[in-house]
Amino acid sequence: MSSRTTASSHTTASSRTTASLYHMIWANYRLPFLKVILLNLINAAVSVGIIAYINHTFISQPVFDTLSWLSLAQFSLLVLLLLVTTFLSQYALTRLGHRFVYELRTKLVKQIIDTPVPQIDHLGSARLLASLSSDIQSITVAFVRMPELVQGIILSVGVGLYLGWLSLPLLFIVMFWIVMTIWISTILVKHVYTHLTELREINDALYQDYQSIIEGRKELALNQHRAEKLYTDDFLAHAKSYEKTVTKSDTFHLSAVNWSNIMMFASIGIVFAVANYLDIPMGVATTFSLTILFMQSPLLHAVGAYPTLQTAQVALEKIQSLELAEHQPSFATDTVAQDWQSITLNNINYRYVGSSNSSHAPDTAVNDNAQNSDNSDNNQNPDNNILKSVNLTLQRGDVVFLIGANGSGKSTLAKIITGIFTPTTGTVQVDGQRVNSENNADFRQLFSAIFSDQHLFKQLIGIQGNEPDADLVSDWLHKLNLQEKVSVSDHKLSTDKLSQGQRKRLAMLIAVAEQKDILLLDEWAADQDPAFRRVFYQTLIPELKAMGKTLFIISHDDGYFEHADRLLLMKEGRLIELNAEERQRASKDAIAMLK
Repeated sequence: MSSRTTASSHTTASSRTTASLYHMIWANYRLPFLKVILLNLINAAVSVGIIAYINHTFISQPVFDTLSWLSLAQFSLLVLLLLVTTFLSQYALTRLGHRFVYELRTKLVKQIIDTPVPQIDHLGSARLLASLSSDIQSITVAFVRMPELVQGIILSVGVGLYLGWLSLPLLFIVMFWIVMTIWISTILVKHVYTHLTELREINDALYQDYQSIIEGRKELALNQHRAEKLYTDDFLAHAKSYEKTVTKSDTFHLSAVNWSNIMMFASIGIVFAVANYLDIPMGVATTFSLTILFMQSPLLHAVGAYPTLQTAQVALEKIQSLELAEHQPSFATDTVAQDWQSITLNNINYRYVGSSNSSHAPDTAVNDNAQNSDNSDNNQNPDNNILKSVNLTLQRGDVVFLIGANGSGKSTLAKIITGIFTPTTGTVQVDGQRVNSENNADFRQLFSAIFSDQHLFKQLIGIQGNEPDADLVSDWLHKLNLQEKVSVSDHKLSTDKLSQGQRKRLAMLIAVAEQKDILLLDEWAADQDPAFRRVFYQTLIPELKAMGKTLFIISHDDGYFEHADRLLLMKEGRLIELNAEERQRASKDAIAMLK
């Protein structure tokens, strides 16, 4: 296996400080963002130029003496220039925003792929889907609105400098009025932020309800009392809470916008009153008033855009709270031990612990939502150990059967063997070389596995990620008796809408096409009809062994134990290898051995 260092790819967010949206933009997109600022500065300069031109040509001088076709042409050119610079500045910022969102989305998906399975199990699919959908959408909306905020701020600064040149006392009074207006708006917007944070928590609960309704649709169809309770007590409660909270949020938002709008109009009266009191020329006061009217829309849009940025910050914090692995663009799939002879488990112990007690690194056993068949161990074992001092050596070419009661730790052991889980204590070795954070990803590439809750991919992939062997796929399609149900075109299955047993056969086809050294099957035969179960044990297992595969099979079909080279028993977290006499007893009555 490769010894390259990949530990950095597994540093989790628990060791990182939460970055703000603005900090991330500045840290990763500084040059593009500075270009955007420059374009907005140019746009602000053109806007100020138009105001100055109006003041000099149309207000400060007698209109009939200065108004000419040349003046109108110059004004038209300035307006056209404003149109161009406004479009360019908004386009540049919008493009930067969508680039940021694209990279955030792709990094998030890659981080989920790289994050240890126990941490993903702990988070749950509802929380992950909420981040992939609503959180990413919130950040996208914020970037769509960000041009309004950036342009409003830069334009306000540019216009302020020009107005200060006209009349500094009047500017200070107008600034005081606008600052007071924005300060009160900010107080209102703080309430918006508080409610947006609550909304994001409620959204997680709603996604959990959606998941329960969709995934539990068969059970709900059979029990209307359960359906009514889920709908009334959970979904409606969360939906009502969302309605109340979003109403409060929007109310404060609208209050902030309306307050800003009214106060901007009121400032015009303040301008003329102050100008009359300080004996400031009416031309200057008129320019101030027109400028305020000109600035009203950008400022209000900036105020309106700010809550979307706060929503995006809440979404970003939610994404960061997932504590996923650090982003690494590469996939660790190119180096696999080809000539291994043995895999050894030495004194393996495994314990499910809560996320608050763990760093969530890939070498840490973290999982609050274990495989269902092993959950009962949490009650059976006071010390919460699922596996206890497990020792096992798998030799290349072995056909190993494992039996054990529900909750004994079988599925957990399978995940330890395949490298999906990492032992709490103890070591896994390949030909004496320890599997650790640097080579665990390579180690996992030795395995194909069909777990009891497997996900069926329709894409067939061959050895080392290449195209699958077409003859091998066609041959096994017939061996699995699927040739009348499924066809393969462009290395993809035509359908996966089959019975559970046939879906497991499709999973077998996919696994065989991968041509991995080791095939792990978790209760694979349990979903097969008696006729095909016989085919599996008497025909398929010998053929897989003849292909050079090492087989690790969790099974309770005692009538077929004779086809195993070795028979293991998992009992209360401890692993026992049965001798010849014990194998004979197990073959007669496996259930008795489990007690």
